[in-house]
Parts: sequence; structure tokens; C-alpha cells
Amino acid sequence: MNSKRVIVFLLLTISTCSWGKPVLNIQNWTTDKGARVLFTEAHELPMVDIKVIFDAGSSRDGKQFGLAQFTNSMLGEGTKTLTADQIAEKFDQIGTNYGFGTDSDFAEIFLRCLVEPKILDSALQAVTSVLTEPTFPKREFDRKQKQILTTIKQHEQDPSSVARDKFDETIYGDFPYGHSTIGTSKTITALKPGDLQKFYQTHYNPKNALVVIVGDVTLKQAKEIADKITAKLPSGEAAASLPEITQKPQAKTVHIEFPSTQSNVYIGQIGITRDDPDYFPLEVGNYTLGQAPMISEFFKEVRDKRGLVYGIGSRFNALQKPGPFSIYLASSNEKSQEAIAVTLETLKRFVQNGITEEQLTAAKNSLVNQFPLWFATNSSMAYNLKELGIYRLPLNYFDTYVDKIKAVTLEQVRAAFKRRVDLNNLTIVTVGKAQQTAPTVRPKNSQ
Repeated sequence: MNSKRVIVFLLLTISTCSWGKPVLNIQNWTTDKGARVLFTEAHELPMVDIKVIFDAGSSRDGKQFGLAQFTNSMLGEGTKTLTADQIAEKFDQIGTNYGFGTDSDFAEIFLRCLVEPKILDSALQAVTSVLTEPTFPKREFDRKQKQILTTIKQHEQDPSSVARDKFDETIYGDFPYGHSTIGTSKTITALKPGDLQKFYQTHYNPKNALVVIVGDVTLKQAKEIADKITAKLPSGEAAASLPEITQKPQAKTVHIEFPSTQSNVYIGQIGITRDDPDYFPLEVGNYTLGQAPMISEFFKEVRDKRGLVYGIGSRFNALQKPGPFSIYLASSNEKSQEAIAVTLETLKRFVQNGITEEQLTAAKNSLVNQFPLWFATNSSMAYNLKELGIYRLPLNYFDTYVDKIKAVTLEQVRAAFKRRVDLNNLTIVTVGKAQQTAPTVRPKNSQ
């Protein structure tokens, strides 16, 4: 089935979901070892996508910034039975796509392969070894450590990354979301193989895991897959909930000197969790404010009318604990102060006045029309099931998504933004040349 057919099929499915037919037939269970599993059959292609996700993101680093990502990236660098080269060769021989990823809230290993029995069995054997028998060999550790340190140096030379890291650090302080996933040169240099082994033993256990399976396999096969890849994980418990955020919003301006002709700016504050009651009004409203391509309020006012920025956008990054609400813009140093001033005035006007009926309808239509793309491929389905699982959203979330978007009202958008955006306590971080970039403007005190 080609992608165009899939999208048409999904549009038809979504149009009938209010009659009781689910968007996705999601099977869920817990393995004998305690791993949660989400599974959806998809028989259009003879493929299966598998994700094993752990509550082991950078928010679990403690003071060893970068530990979670370093640990995750080392899983494929050697096991009790396979060297790093043998692992790479084994996956290459069977044409399997696999990899690793770490974010603030989670770490994962993912696998995509054909469901032909010999290929699937070989892929599962390899990924199980990688996941359950890592040895963190010193030689590979040293090589990976050098790679990470090089990446950190590159990161430090990218003004956009510098601005984002400083923004997170400023709004979160000592809270676990306040540091970069990749770590710092100091913290990465201080790590030893034993630190990674300890982190792995603590966090990579079945009770701390979510398995997502999407593809051309039966429920019986999916249960066998989930059991196989989690049964030999270390024993342990689910990670404790992250602490509550005690950092209060404050009006702060931070400038970092950077030898560039372009200024990178982040404006914002702490936002919402993934299950926040204001999530849908904010999603609809922010589409109009700073997400809609070419027609958002920020784009029209700051770029289109005045030509002050190269790019601008806004986002509520909803996480386990309140994630950041951020506005990002890139401008020439000469125009950066005016760009910040117009951005703040646009935000103030939006928070005070809300959106029009026409904008509300356009935002809803765009979000609803994009929804089928969430399920156009196995990988996109797996990604969205992962989001469903790690943020413990209800299993009927996809079935009710369209109705919840359509139900958002003008007053809900306005009220949500007035509750969640404190105009008097915004953080502004600028990276560029100080004489031209450092902001001299603040939002006027009114809300």
C-alpha cells in the first residue's frame, strides 16, 4: 500500500472514529518481568518497527551531565559475545536499521527489519545481546568519549545551541531539565566506564521500560518479541518521579558574547506537562502564534512586515514535568533589539486579545488535516505510540484527539495563554555581539 493510499485510508478511519471505530487498534500488556508493551498490527509491508524505551533520559544524570546519553550510545559498542565491529556487521548483513536516542525524559533503542523468520530471529538475537549484555569496553569507551568531546566543542561553536542551553539553564536552575543532554567537557571527561555500567544497571530494567511494536506480526509474535528482548535485562525498579519544579518565573536578561554577524535569541519561561488540561487550547493557540508556516503572528509581524528576522517560531515542549515555552528567533546583530521588541509586543497583544474566529478555524483545520500523517508509516506510528506510553496518555488518546481539537473555543485559548504565559516574568537570552544584541527592552507590565 503506497503512502497516498495509507493517508486516504486514515482520513476515512478518522472520519468514522466518532462512531466507535478506533484510529489504531492498540494492544497493551505487561510482561512477566514488568515491562509495559504497546502493540499495533500493520500488515501493509512485511516490516516491523520495535522500540525499547527507558525512563533514563538526561533528567536522570544527576550532576554527571551527559551520563544518560553516553550510556545509551555505548550499548552497541560491545557485548559479552559480540565486539562493536561484529554488532555492526551483523546488523548490516541482514539489512536491519537500528540505533539509539536520548532526550530529557527517555532513552531508547530502536530496530526496523523485515519479518522473514530468519531475518527477524537474527535481528532480535543481536538487539537482545546489545540491550542485555553490554560490557562498556574501555577501548570503545575512550573512542566514544573523544567523539562526544568533539561534538561538545562543535556545539559550543553553534550560537543557536549555546542560546538554547543557556535558556534552559536560566529558567530551570538546578532542576534536571536545566542542562544539555550531551553534557559538558568537564562532566564527560570525568566519566569512567564504571559510571556507565552503574547507570545501566540502575535504569535499564523491565519495570522501567516501555516496549513499542508496530508491524506485520501477530499478537502472539509481539508477545514473544517483548519477552525475548526484556527477559534478561537487569532486575530493578521503575525510576522515581522527578521532583517538583521550585524555580519561579523571573524577568531575566542574559547575554553571551559571540563573534557572529547573526544574533540567536530565546524568549520564554517554564510551560506545561504533557497531560496538562490546557494542552489542547495551547496547541491550537500556538499554531496561530508561532507554528503555522508563513502565516503565524510572529512570522507576519516580525519577518514579513518588518524583515527583522531570518526565522522565528514558538513552542510549548510538554514533558513529564513542565517543559519550556520558548520563542526562538534569528536576526542580524543590527536588527536584533528591534526584533526582540516587536516579538514581545506581538506576544503581549496575543496573550491579551487571543485569536479571531477565522484564525481559530484555520488552526483547527490545519491540525486535524495533519493528524493522519501521524500514522502514515510504521515508524510514525511507533513514534506516536512511544509518546502515548512515556507520558502515560489514555489508550483512546488518538480516538479523541480530533474531537478535542475541534472543541477548543476562543475563550479557552485566551484563558490558557493568560494562565500560562507570564508577560512580566519572561527570560530573554541573546547570543551575538554585545553592543548590538544585548536587549534593552522588556515587556510592559500588563497582562
